[in-house]
Amino acid sequence: MSRLLGILYREDEKMMATIVIDRKTLTINHLYGQRGFRKFIKKEGKELREYIKKCVKAQFEGLIFEDKLSVTIRICEDWLTKKGEVKRKDLDNRCKFLLDSIFSALNIDDKYVYELKMCKVQSDKEKAIVIIEAIQ
Repeated sequence: MSRLLGILYREDEKMMATIVIDRKTLTINHLYGQRGFRKFIKKEGKELREYIKKCVKAQFEGLIFEDKLSVTIRICEDWLTKKGEVKRKDLDNRCKFLLDSIFSALNIDDKYVYELKMCKVQSDKEKAIVIIEAIQ
Protein backbone atom coordinates (compact mmCIF):
# COMPACT_ATOMS: atom_id res chain seq x y z
CA MET A 1 0.00 0.00 0.00
CA SER A 2 1.23 3.47 -0.81
CA ARG A 3 1.86 5.96 1.93
CA LEU A 4 3.16 9.45 2.44
CA LEU A 5 5.44 10.40 5.31
CA GLY A 6 6.02 13.97 6.33
CA ILE A 7 8.63 15.64 8.46
CA LEU A 8 8.48 19.28 9.49
CA TYR A 9 11.22 20.89 11.51
CA ARG A 10 13.11 24.08 12.13
CA GLU A 11 16.84 24.05 11.52
CA ASP A 12 18.61 27.26 12.57
CA GLU A 13 15.23 29.02 12.34
CA LYS A 14 14.67 27.71 8.77
CA MET A 15 11.27 26.18 8.15
CA MET A 16 11.55 22.91 6.23
CA ALA A 17 9.16 20.18 5.17
CA THR A 18 10.16 16.82 3.74
CA ILE A 19 7.51 14.79 1.97
CA VAL A 20 8.13 11.20 0.85
CA ILE A 21 5.62 9.62 -1.52
CA ASP A 22 5.94 5.84 -1.86
CA ARG A 23 4.26 5.71 -5.23
CA LYS A 24 5.40 6.08 -8.81
CA THR A 25 4.96 9.61 -10.10
CA LEU A 26 3.71 9.59 -13.66
CA THR A 27 4.43 12.21 -16.31
CA ILE A 28 1.90 14.80 -17.38
CA ASN A 29 1.75 12.97 -20.72
CA HIS A 30 0.31 9.89 -18.97
CA LEU A 31 -2.04 11.81 -16.67
CA TYR A 32 -3.74 14.11 -19.17
CA GLY A 33 -5.69 13.36 -22.31
CA GLN A 34 -6.99 15.49 -25.16
CA ARG A 35 -10.14 15.41 -27.27
CA GLY A 36 -10.05 17.97 -30.01
CA PHE A 37 -8.98 21.23 -28.39
CA ARG A 38 -10.15 20.15 -24.94
CA LYS A 39 -7.54 18.91 -22.45
CA PHE A 40 -8.64 16.82 -19.45
CA ILE A 41 -7.10 14.93 -16.56
CA LYS A 42 -7.53 11.15 -16.76
CA LYS A 43 -9.01 9.04 -13.96
CA GLU A 44 -5.53 7.83 -12.97
CA GLY A 45 -4.36 11.44 -12.67
CA LYS A 46 -7.35 12.46 -10.55
CA GLU A 47 -6.77 9.54 -8.21
CA LEU A 48 -3.05 10.31 -7.83
CA ARG A 49 -3.69 14.02 -7.24
CA GLU A 50 -6.35 13.30 -4.60
CA TYR A 51 -4.08 10.76 -2.91
CA ILE A 52 -1.22 13.26 -2.70
CA LYS A 53 -3.49 16.07 -1.47
CA LYS A 54 -5.13 13.90 1.19
CA CYS A 55 -1.80 12.69 2.53
CA VAL A 56 -0.17 16.12 2.51
CA LYS A 57 -3.12 17.68 4.35
CA ALA A 58 -3.04 14.93 6.95
CA GLN A 59 0.66 15.54 7.62
CA PHE A 60 0.93 19.32 7.25
CA GLU A 61 -2.42 20.92 8.02
CA GLY A 62 -1.85 24.51 9.08
CA LEU A 63 1.69 24.69 7.71
CA ILE A 64 2.45 28.20 6.51
CA PHE A 65 5.39 29.31 4.41
CA GLU A 66 5.54 33.07 4.00
CA ASP A 67 9.03 33.33 2.52
CA LYS A 68 10.80 32.56 -0.70
CA LEU A 69 11.05 28.83 -1.16
CA SER A 70 13.70 26.40 -2.28
CA VAL A 71 12.32 23.07 -3.52
CA THR A 72 14.34 19.91 -4.11
CA ILE A 73 12.67 16.97 -5.83
CA ARG A 74 14.28 13.55 -5.95
CA ILE A 75 12.57 10.97 -8.17
CA CYS A 76 13.77 7.50 -7.18
CA GLU A 77 13.29 4.67 -9.65
CA ASP A 78 15.11 2.48 -12.16
CA TRP A 79 16.50 4.91 -14.74
CA LEU A 80 18.70 2.41 -16.60
CA THR A 81 18.03 -0.27 -19.21
CA LYS A 82 19.37 -3.82 -18.84
CA LYS A 83 22.35 -2.74 -20.96
CA GLY A 84 23.12 0.08 -18.52
CA GLU A 85 21.97 2.90 -20.81
CA VAL A 86 19.75 5.71 -19.58
CA LYS A 87 16.04 5.12 -20.31
CA ARG A 88 14.03 7.74 -22.18
CA LYS A 89 12.13 9.08 -19.17
CA ASP A 90 11.19 12.72 -18.74
CA LEU A 91 11.97 14.23 -15.33
CA ASP A 92 10.39 17.69 -15.49
CA ASN A 93 6.91 16.45 -16.48
CA ARG A 94 6.84 14.25 -13.38
CA CYS A 95 7.89 17.12 -11.13
CA LYS A 96 5.31 19.59 -12.43
CA PHE A 97 2.32 17.39 -11.54
CA LEU A 98 3.83 16.47 -8.18
CA LEU A 99 4.52 20.08 -7.21
CA ASP A 100 1.11 21.28 -8.35
CA SER A 101 -0.58 18.63 -6.21
CA ILE A 102 1.51 19.30 -3.11
CA PHE A 103 1.29 23.09 -3.32
CA SER A 104 -2.45 22.91 -3.90
CA ALA A 105 -2.87 20.77 -0.78
CA LEU A 106 -0.76 23.19 1.27
CA ASN A 107 -2.56 26.25 -0.16
CA ILE A 108 0.78 27.72 -1.20
CA ASP A 109 1.15 29.53 -4.51
CA ASP A 110 4.13 28.25 -6.47
CA LYS A 111 5.08 31.84 -7.26
CA TYR A 112 7.12 31.71 -4.03
CA VAL A 113 9.48 29.08 -5.48
CA TYR A 114 12.78 30.84 -6.19
CA GLU A 115 14.98 27.76 -6.40
CA LEU A 116 14.03 24.42 -7.93
CA LYS A 117 16.31 21.40 -8.10
CA MET A 118 15.28 18.11 -9.73
CA CYS A 119 17.31 14.93 -9.38
CA LYS A 120 17.11 11.40 -10.75
CA VAL A 121 18.06 8.81 -8.14
CA GLN A 122 18.78 5.24 -9.28
CA SER A 123 16.69 2.91 -7.12
CA ASP A 124 14.77 -0.36 -7.26
CA LYS A 125 11.97 1.19 -5.18
CA GLU A 126 9.86 3.91 -6.82
CA LYS A 127 9.23 6.98 -4.71
CA ALA A 128 9.46 10.74 -4.74
CA ILE A 129 11.07 12.93 -2.08
CA VAL A 130 10.14 16.61 -1.99
CA ILE A 131 11.98 19.01 0.33
CA ILE A 132 10.47 22.47 0.76
CA GLU A 133 12.64 24.99 2.53
CA ALA A 134 12.15 28.66 3.38
CA ILE A 135 15.09 30.81 2.22
CA GLN A 136 16.11 34.38 2.92
